[in-house]
Parts: sequence; C-alpha cells; structure tokens
Amino acid sequence: MTSALIYSIAACAVSIVLEALFAGTGIKGRFAELRFPRYAPPLWLWAFIGLFYYVVCFAVIYRLLSLPDAGPLRPWALLLLASIMLINALWNYFFFRTRNLFHAFVIGFPYALIALLLFPLLLCLDRLAAFCLLPYLFYLIYAGALGYHLWKLNSPAPS
Repeated sequence: MTSALIYSIAACAVSIVLEALFAGTGIKGRFAELRFPRYAPPLWLWAFIGLFYYVVCFAVIYRLLSLPDAGPLRPWALLLLASIMLINALWNYFFFRTRNLFHAFVIGFPYALIALLLFPLLLCLDRLAAFCLLPYLFYLIYAGALGYHLWKLNSPAPS
C-alpha cells in the first residue's frame, strides 16, 4: 500500500471518529423530534450522503498526496481540506449535542467559504481533484438552505 493511500484512509477514519464523538448517541431520536422541510432526505439517505462526502474527501486527499511535485500550494490545500473535515465534525456537536440549530446553520458559512477557497487551489494543483470536489460544492447550496429551514421550522415561536 502506498503512503498516499494509507494517509488518505487514516484522515477519513479520524474524521469519522470525530464526527461520531461529537454527535454522541441518540441520533435517531434527534431526527424524530425535529420538523423537517418536505425536501429533506430521510435519515437512511443521510448515510449515503455521508459516504459520498467521505469518498470526495478521500479522493481529494489521495490525489493531493500522490502528486509528484506539488509545490507550496499542496500544504494549503491539505490544510483547507482538514479544516473542512474538522468543521464538518463540529457541526455534529452543534446539531446533536447542544441541539442548537442556529449554531449548526451559522457554522455552514465558514465551512462553505473554505470549500470555495479550496476549489481554485485544486484547479491549480490537480484538475481531477477539483472536479471530485465540484459536486460537493453544489450540495453545499442545498445544505445551506436545509440548515436555514431546519433552524426556522424548529425555532420557538415568539411570545
């Protein structure tokens, strides 16, 4: 096994563990207590969305680490991707542990900004890695709208 493959798998595994630790238990219960917009996917579909996310992360990390001579941009791209993975894990903390939908929504702004900053770096470094990330960037538009509507649908009514 190449070191790029091992490091890519390890990075995704660490991120998965962090997500699980930050989410805690009672995920099904949390979903059951929330009001969702009609366009929200069911809980079982979120498993596939999560799998897609980790396939994208793995592919981008692997491509970056496999570059023969990436120059000074590669560490920045890896740092941005690591930031995305950490913020994604933190989202679980706000959504599941603190049950604060506003904070879960707001954390999406730096997350999306970092993902948008990563894309042009990837275009300079490795076009295939950039195109692996592209569908996820479009998903973030949907995720932002969903986060906003979840927050609004589940906010206490003003007294």
